[in-house]
Amino acid sequence: MNTTHPLLPFWDDRPPGARATVFCLPHAGGGASAYRDWVRASTTLDVQPVQLPGREQLIGMPGIDRMPELASLVGELIAATAPRPFVLFGHSMGGAIAAEVTAWLEHGGHPLPTLLVVSARPPVNQARPDAGESEDEWLVRRVLGMGGTPAGLLEDPELRELFLGTIRTDMRLLRDYAPAFGRLSVPLLALGGTEDDVTESRLAAWQDHFTAPVRIRMFPGGHFYLRQHRDAVLAAVQEAVTEALAERKPVHGP
Repeated sequence: MNTTHPLLPFWDDRPPGARATVFCLPHAGGGASAYRDWVRASTTLDVQPVQLPGREQLIGMPGIDRMPELASLVGELIAATAPRPFVLFGHSMGGAIAAEVTAWLEHGGHPLPTLLVVSARPPVNQARPDAGESEDEWLVRRVLGMGGTPAGLLEDPELRELFLGTIRTDMRLLRDYAPAFGRLSVPLLALGGTEDDVTESRLAAWQDHFTAPVRIRMFPGGHFYLRQHRDAVLAAVQEAVTEALAERKPVHGP
């Protein structure tokens, strides 16, 4: 396997018995390390976190704030390196990226994922700053409210500015986001937390963009429910992969 591409920082030998490789895309402001403990947590899934430009060990690379450009970059990587079968998993912002990468693969006639998993991400972006609130104030409030970032990180001026720089790029990526594709043919598993504002009904809106029925699983917790329920989330993905492999005919792009 390819061991050198900088967007695959934890690429390693496929675990014996792995049913599929799962490429994991991070939340806004996050990096591949969000999935660090997933890499060894499953013996049935080959978890491969994808690093995005402008964060962690790729901090020197310019961030990308246009979805078509980012989807193309990740899509080309996946098309060139992905073993089969493979899964695309994205949490929050990563869910939108994973969906757009799937569309890029399908429209380009490339091999498609056996399963797409979107976590805590509705198809249409709705969050906006309150009246009189600056964008940075809104970003800090929203990020801290979701519980995904230690408050101390934002108290250090240098770390705060570095983090907000990444978040600003990600918010430009997501501002007024709506799927740029029609209806995709791959199976979709949508996951969410019962205490998050991304409710089950908001996840169900993905059905407008997929030909097969969208399956939804909810877990106790807020936006970052998957940190408390990692093993259950991985089990849900494995179950959906097994069902997709049993049900599908070989899926190819047009």
